[in-house]
Amino acid sequence: MSGDQRIRAAARTAVTPVRVRLKRLRTQPTAIVIARLTVTAVLAFQFASWLPATSPRPVLAPLTALLVVQVTLYQTIHHVWQRVVSVVVGVMVAALLSSQLGFSWWSLGLAITAALICGFVMRLGNYILEVPISAMLILSLETGAAATGRIVETLVGALTGLVAGILTSPIKIQAAEEALEDLSGTMARHLHDIADAVEKRPEPHTFDELLSQARSLTREVQRVDGELVHAEESIRLNPQGVGMLRSMVALRETLVALEHCGVTIRGLARCLADHANEPEQWREDPLSKSETRALLATTMRHLASALGTYGRMRRQQFATGNTDLEDPLASHLDAAREERVKLTEMLRADSPDWPLHGELLVHLDRLRSELESGRRTRAARRPSRRLHIPKPSPPATLSPIRRRTDLRRIRS
Repeated sequence: MSGDQRIRAAARTAVTPVRVRLKRLRTQPTAIVIARLTVTAVLAFQFASWLPATSPRPVLAPLTALLVVQVTLYQTIHHVWQRVVSVVVGVMVAALLSSQLGFSWWSLGLAITAALICGFVMRLGNYILEVPISAMLILSLETGAAATGRIVETLVGALTGLVAGILTSPIKIQAAEEALEDLSGTMARHLHDIADAVEKRPEPHTFDELLSQARSLTREVQRVDGELVHAEESIRLNPQGVGMLRSMVALRETLVALEHCGVTIRGLARCLADHANEPEQWREDPLSKSETRALLATTMRHLASALGTYGRMRRQQFATGNTDLEDPLASHLDAAREERVKLTEMLRADSPDWPLHGELLVHLDRLRSELESGRRTRAARRPSRRLHIPKPSPPATLSPIRRRTDLRRIRS
């Protein structure tokens, strides 16, 4: 493949959606959102109409309720505070100026300026303009009843929205769990594709496409990170989320482990793409032999199976607290370790590609050690009847291989 053809192929893969995609995550149905907002607004209107201090048609109450009700309870509380403060500050500015200056073009401009200054100083965010709006409305009416009614209607709408948020704000832990399981499955399938390509030894452009897909895993990790952020926010200040903090910590740790695995998979794809694009005379090395490629593919398949099992195991752990996938995960990791030892023996022969061989072995070790670390972390969190603090082992008892592994883990 010429240089121009390679550039055009890379451009097509860069702008064309690749096969590695997470399935769309489930969100709250639109019908439920509409019903939630409608019922909240109607209740706010009814509550405000029962109070004598409000207007005959207190539409400001349902308006406030619609504005403050958000997806999560934390966002709802934040919007309630901003909305109430902006209205109260605007009414106070208007009441102060109307009693001293009356209504005119220059007093209107002074009220808008003072209201905006208060809004920026108090960092009211999206509700900054609500301060001068309330000030202008109250200043034009010049009645104390209008100011009182606006404050009361705002408070009724805000309180109704707050209660609706407490009762109906969804917990998004399940969506985050599904996103993590999908991400691990996507990475496992991609690693299986790389293993198939290694064993078949196709054209170099195939490895270039696999490298592009491996790079797309970063975007998938970012999407799952957004789901975790929404899940973390959904339990903040939410009574339904009591006791779920540990689950969120475990979810975050799982995402970090999968992110490291994604970086390692990208490194593997990079090494294989570099090897495939080298001139033929420089590829007379053990990695070009069919038995060596088959052994490397088998090692990656075991790691891919372990990666997919790891995601399913974490999902079962979050859902039920127990899992029956620990033994299959350990079996895949042990098999990958054994195959890796055999692969090391086959790649020890002198060749111009010895730096590439070492990099491949390091990536295989990192992927296996990351999954083993996640499995040990899960096992260490099992509840025990008594606290057992193991005695630290002296540094001299650690083998050189163990010390090098620990150093690599610290640096990563």
